[in-house]
Order: sequence, then C-alpha cells, then structure tokens
Amino acid sequence: FWAGGTYLMSRHDYYPTRDSNDIISLSEIPELKKINRTDRFLEVGSMVDISQMISIGKQVIPDLLHKTLLSMGTRIVRKQITIGGALCTPDLRLALPGTLAVLNSEVEVRTCDGPRSDSRWLAVGRLYDRSGALLLARNEVITRVRIGFEQENFSTFMSAGNPMLTPAETVIFSAVCSYSQSTVHSFRFCITLPHGGFYISPEIEMLIRGLLLPLSPVQVARITRSLSLEVEESRQPISGIQKERIRRFFESALHELNSQSLSEQ
Repeated sequence: FWAGGTYLMSRHDYYPTRDSNDIISLSEIPELKKINRTDRFLEVGSMVDISQMISIGKQVIPDLLHKTLLSMGTRIVRKQITIGGALCTPDLRLALPGTLAVLNSEVEVRTCDGPRSDSRWLAVGRLYDRSGALLLARNEVITRVRIGFEQENFSTFMSAGNPMLTPAETVIFSAVCSYSQSTVHSFRFCITLPHGGFYISPEIEMLIRGLLLPLSPVQVARITRSLSLEVEESRQPISGIQKERIRRFFESALHELNSQSLSEQ
C-alpha cells in the first residue's frame, strides 16, 4: 500500500523492479483524508500528512505530539509523510508511534477479506511487539487515528541520532505524567529504537505511580537502574550508545519532572 511513499522510496531498488510487489495507491480515498474533532478527541484519517497535523495547532493537539511532529524530517518531507504510513513501516520504528502510544491513542484497523471488510479499534501500543515488529496482517490497513484530549501536567520528548542514517545509534523517548498535590497519578513512557525495540514498561510506570514530587536522588537512581536492567534483559540488539542514551533520557525526564513540580510550589 502506497501512502506518502517516503518509506518505500527510501528502500534500495524497491520500485520499479521485476521482483517488487504490486503497489496500491491510497491517495484517492477521501475517507482517509478526513479530520474530525469532538469534545473528547481528535480523529485523523491515515492519509493526513504531518504538515496538515502541525497546521491544526498547539491549541488542539497535545504539546508532546506537536513536538514529535516537528522532529520528523524537513518541512518538504513532512508534506509527504502520512500518519498511517509513519505507523505502518514494517521494519523501522519512527518517533510518531511512541508518542501516540503514551497519549493512549487508538487506531481503526480495517480487515479486507474479499467483498466485505470488518473494523476494530486498537491501542497504538498494541500495534507492535517488544522487538518493534508490526503486528498487522497483510490484509489489514489503518484507516483512522483517534487522539484524546486528556490533559497531562508534564510531557517531554527527546531524540538522538538519525533513524534513517544511523538507526543503530538512534533513541527516541516520549513521556507524560499526571499529578496533583505533588502525588503522581500516572506516568507513561515509550522508548523507540528504529531496529531494536518498542519499550513500554508497566512495571517501571508502577514504580513511579503514587510517589511524591520531587523525587529524591535515591528514587531517581533506583528507578533508572530498574529500567536499565529491564533493557539489558530484553535480549534485543541494542548498541552500547543506545543503552547509555536510554539511561540518560529517562533520568533527564525525571529531573525535568522534579524541576517543573518545584517551580509550581
């Protein structure tokens, strides 16, 4: 399926070659280009491009999502990258899936089986396994993305490396936190490695939930160490520089959270 083409056109000898698969363009399906807004969520067709999403504005889309979209490619490339295409690359994880996962976003997955089709809503975090592999079947496509308007107190986005040029060094990190009266109610994060994994850890998130802000240096060190051990035990192909960046990004996020909570007291 050809969406924006930015992934397909970057593959070596993908098209035209005698060995390439047939290509089906999705560009003439009006339903996939619709943007709808309700009081509870924003619903975006899978063929909406990144530039269109950015133009909606920070007043509508979450700040974390806005930062993530601006990090993706150049202005010209963002006019070609589609929301669905960024989610459905088969062997390369980019920034958008991780951010949508921590925002508890959902996708509509439509199954095409002969003359009939069925659809279901699925959390973005369940589109991939821990190795980052896409779990959609060959006869399934994403048609819509649903983004809620839940307000978090804190969010952060960090990335290092280039997923297209240096995937073995690249780390992308997204996190959100909700708290009140210095008590953490929820903390969600996702670590994305282009070829090495898609990490969402309920265990680490549970360690932070219920703690009082600011976190002590001992708590920050303990939680960061727990994450590092979990990454080590994942048995995914992770380079040394990626492990160090994961540790630093996570630790930095906790310090940012501390700084924000202190500034509000």
